[in-house]
Amino acid sequence: MEIDDAVRESTAALDSGKVRASASGLVRHASGLVRDASGLVRDASGLVRDASGLVRNDETTELYKDITKKVRDLCRASVQFSRYMRHFVEIARSTDASGLVRDASGLVREASGLVREASGLVRDILELMDKSEGEEMKDFKDKINDIAGTVQELEKRSTFVEDPEEASNLVRDASGLVRDASGLVRNASGLVRNASGLVR
Repeated sequence: MEIDDAVRESTAALDSGKVRASASGLVRHASGLVRDASGLVRDASGLVRDASGLVRNDETTELYKDITKKVRDLCRASVQFSRYMRHFVEIARSTDASGLVRDASGLVREASGLVREASGLVRDILELMDKSEGEEMKDFKDKINDIAGTVQELEKRSTFVEDPEEASNLVRDASGLVRDASGLVRNASGLVRNASGLVR
């Protein structure tokens, strides 16, 4: 995936010493964010593959088509995210890195968009399973809502970041959010695999 290439390029830039010393910490956090985002996209793709076993009739076929379209949209968004990261690394390598904090905020907003898409996928998968009751479903919905709240908080913070330390903290928190979303997606995959076994 293109996002994996972006991870390799950012790591290589850090290892080569070509990134300005003042920007290396921020770039390191950003590289971690992209690595986590790569895992999220993989997990989301796996969830959709697992969900194919839930297709039982015309209605669920249509629902599944919508879900596969959304995961394609997520993959396209990850390509855009990768390109943003490449641009970010280029700025960090340049003699004038004054735009780095602004671009770090943009990177966080891009990552937040990926998380929002992935959370929406989980919500759609729960609908495909036709399960809206029970403690397990409530837990999933609560987690989706919690993640949505964190996305909004990070996006709000990203508009007020002014220095590299604040930007590093923001990017690090965004990585945590992406990992939380990946955990949600993996848990949903486990639920889907169990349900698919029952359906079949």
